[in-house]
Amino acid sequence: MRSALLALAVLALVVSPAPARAQREAKHEGFWIGFGLGGGSNLSDEAQGVRAGGAGYFRLGGTLSQSVLLGGEIIAWARSVQGTTVSRANMNATAVLYPMRKGLFVKLGVGAATWMSSTTSGGTTVTHTDGGFGGSAALGYDLQIGRNIFLTPNVDFAYQRVESQFFTNTNGYLLLFTLGLTWH
Repeated sequence: MRSALLALAVLALVVSPAPARAQREAKHEGFWIGFGLGGGSNLSDEAQGVRAGGAGYFRLGGTLSQSVLLGGEIIAWARSVQGTTVSRANMNATAVLYPMRKGLFVKLGVGAATWMSSTTSGGTTVTHTDGGFGGSAALGYDLQIGRNIFLTPNVDFAYQRVESQFFTNTNGYLLLFTLGLTWH
């Protein structure tokens, strides 16, 4: 996971010429898209003690104003331990709010959530997937590294209310730390 974050940071530095950073103040215009990778913690009890795992997101949308962006996202967390993979994901409609001219932002999202458990034993895989309601809140920063490219560290807090016919305690919380790239 560290090597993926390092590769993402190196890629961001390679694609951004240094003079472009000083030439233009960051502006939010039109269509935007971003993705990121990192890690996080499942703060729920259903996963037999599985806490730390990999995380990622994909976001896109449009610009309403310099301080408000609207869009959608998929944020996810997963972990495999001893033949069992537990994953959680939210697909949210989002509002990204920039309270200052600099890159600090707050993101709020609401939508659908999924919880999945997949166990492989003796060549047979049993998978259970359940869905429900999801929401998220995040704090992040867009650090301009090129004309329209931003390095974006995020801290996401996601909530899931999922009813399962197979498991108890599938409702849960995630705390995710990601580093991404965003194009405005």
